[in-house]
Amino acid sequence: MRDPHAVRDPDGARGAGGALRVALVNMPWARAEVPSIQCGLLKAGLERRGYPADVHYLNLELSALLGPQPYRAVMSLRADRSHLLGEWLFSTAAFGRQDDGSDYFAAVLGEDSGLEFSPVELLRLRDEVLPGWLDRVAAEDRWQPYGVVGFTSTFEQNVASLALALRLKDRYPAQVNVFGGANFDGEMGVEYVRAIDWIDYAVIGEGDRALPELVQRLADGQDAAGVPGVCHRGAGLAVTGKQPAPQVADLDSLPAPDYEEYFAALARLGREAVLGPARPHLLYESSRGCWWGEKHHCTFCGLNGSGMKYRAKSAQAVIRDIRDLTARHHVLTIDAVDNILDMSYFRSVLPALQAQAWDLRMFYEVKANLTADQLRLLRGAGVATIQPGIESLSTHVLGLMRKGSTMLINLRLLKWAQAYGIETVWNILTGFPGETDEDYERQIDLIPSLHHLNPPGGCGAIWLERFSPYFFDSAFPIRDVAPSAAYRHVYPPPVRADQIAYYFDYVAGDTASPAVRARLGEAVRDWQARWAAGRRPELRSERGPGWLRIADTRGPRYREAVLDDWRAGAYEHCGRTAHSAAAALARLHADGADQVTERRLLSFLRSCVAERLMAEEDGHYLSLAIPAGTGEATAGPAAPG
Repeated sequence: MRDPHAVRDPDGARGAGGALRVALVNMPWARAEVPSIQCGLLKAGLERRGYPADVHYLNLELSALLGPQPYRAVMSLRADRSHLLGEWLFSTAAFGRQDDGSDYFAAVLGEDSGLEFSPVELLRLRDEVLPGWLDRVAAEDRWQPYGVVGFTSTFEQNVASLALALRLKDRYPAQVNVFGGANFDGEMGVEYVRAIDWIDYAVIGEGDRALPELVQRLADGQDAAGVPGVCHRGAGLAVTGKQPAPQVADLDSLPAPDYEEYFAALARLGREAVLGPARPHLLYESSRGCWWGEKHHCTFCGLNGSGMKYRAKSAQAVIRDIRDLTARHHVLTIDAVDNILDMSYFRSVLPALQAQAWDLRMFYEVKANLTADQLRLLRGAGVATIQPGIESLSTHVLGLMRKGSTMLINLRLLKWAQAYGIETVWNILTGFPGETDEDYERQIDLIPSLHHLNPPGGCGAIWLERFSPYFFDSAFPIRDVAPSAAYRHVYPPPVRADQIAYYFDYVAGDTASPAVRARLGEAVRDWQARWAAGRRPELRSERGPGWLRIADTRGPRYREAVLDDWRAGAYEHCGRTAHSAAAALARLHADGADQVTERRLLSFLRSCVAERLMAEEDGHYLSLAIPAGTGEATAGPAAPG
């Protein structure tokens, strides 16, 4: 076992003024089209404290070596999250060859992974190509100047980081390595430090304060063991420092991320060679934590393992950072890494961005209960894509999740996001204890009414994630919990899979039948296919004096309906949000349609539901047609033919 405290400054490891120099490494299989916000923030924070830092984008270098398409194919498979293919591919480089891979292919990867690689090609990557690449990388002189090397580890970056750290430790024994990121949250980080003897330190939780303080103590020759959030092996190899670092309360106090090395690496390697036809995005963070999760932790969500406390930047800081980042890098596509958008930004950040008239293309995760006006403001501010956490079209299942939403609220979001030209990224999840077959039968019946709206990206059972209520709360009927099978094919002893796993296999009781969940999946795939096959289905409306025309291309033939007089008003009244028949009737009477009775109105509303022009739940009705003149619908209803 190596002693992590037997360190000294390597020759040349101090910059001007004697400050310890730090390398920050972004390993595969991080996305190639975005810089690392973790490395960007840490670099800026270190340099603010006077410690020179350089970011090495090894993920870009591997993408250039393998080719953008093969690299993206491996990276994209992590969306399944049960294969750990990216980790498995670096397992020989980190731990030596454990087996011939046949068990992994048979038990984990299967034959329907969608990869273009054959098993022979994957084995060659694991056992020859990637170990050889890391040998060459570690032998380069670029690492000689550093006293500290920091590895950020999120998703499937962990084993690649361990493999390079092992080689650098052998080559530069005095060099200190530090690990951190989501893969080191909680007990996971503690176990890695206990089991892997070439890890010197791990930061558990937010590293903005902990890493600079650790570097300061190392530079001063002091004991680094007492830094809050820093985990290490002390005397007798006992692991200490198990508590997460204190959270940063004032996000305005943090610097903007420094992405200079990312764009320098793209220029050096060739953007086409790294990204292919893709174009770079910027990552930005305007908040941390989850304000909804503080009140109602979604039962399946394992995010924010080190703390749910919600903190957001001021509007002034957000506008300044976005202006400076886009001006510096000439990139207008920005992906916010926030778990959820701060609702106060509808009064501050979004109107300010809208006033700038920049051609931003932003992504944000949002709550699904946004109104039509809020979605219009989002689009005007440059938010082109949202992930609203819809998760289901069943109010009962949404309640089991603690989502704080309903079927009609979710449909309202889908409708008005599309009306204003906002792409919606979402999935349908299944497998919640307490769900029923009826919950899925209703969704299957509803989906043909929604073929004109943005379909989900997929439909499948929930993952059991560490830090989720389903994992830690024994009140739920979750049993036979064990680390996902892939972990045993990646990490050999003495690493304990139950301590480092984030995804777990399990059996959930009291769920809907596999047959009805499979039928829902088929309905979703049909919906996706309709959007992929040429002209997308449409349901649009246009207003005339005293009438409303609805054009429908969702079915095999063009259909058209013209609603006259009060019927047009009733349909429009239920358009921006769902209303009860009583509320719609009161509106009609206020508009002078005193002749309309509740019976006549209910008959009309129910006929609209039967014709799939509206959706209904608990006596509330939502019109589904997208009005002309709102973003995507400006061309008006489709013509026959």
